[in-house]
Amino acid sequence: MIHATPAPRPATTPLFGIPQRIPALQVRGGSVVEPDSLEDVEAILLKAGAESKLVVIDFTATWCGPCKMISPVFHELSESFDDVVFLKVDVDENPDTAAKYNVSAMPTFLFIKGGEIVDRMMGANPSKLQELIAEHK
Repeated sequence: MIHATPAPRPATTPLFGIPQRIPALQVRGGSVVEPDSLEDVEAILLKAGAESKLVVIDFTATWCGPCKMISPVFHELSESFDDVVFLKVDVDENPDTAAKYNVSAMPTFLFIKGGEIVDRMMGANPSKLQELIAEHK
């Protein structure tokens, strides 16, 4: 199952639809999607790639202090860049996804467009995160 964490303001325009096997959720601007499995991540990447949308994945962990610091910034950026898909992957709950993308330090942010990794950022640097999103969107 995929969980969406809504932003404080309501989002009214779907960013893109999730594949049929997950009919209840529409990803909307101003939200961060929390996929539960590698299969869910790949389904989202496939759909976003077909629509030429940038996907930013935040690899995080509940025990990671810098991850906690940058989490509100990541949510704010999802509101500012409503044409970008924002995913949050807990590496302890979703180790297959972390392994596939060779994530060993948190936070790590991957920037994926058209199914290809276009950039990677490690660490909690809000201004650099915003700069990379703007550069690749």
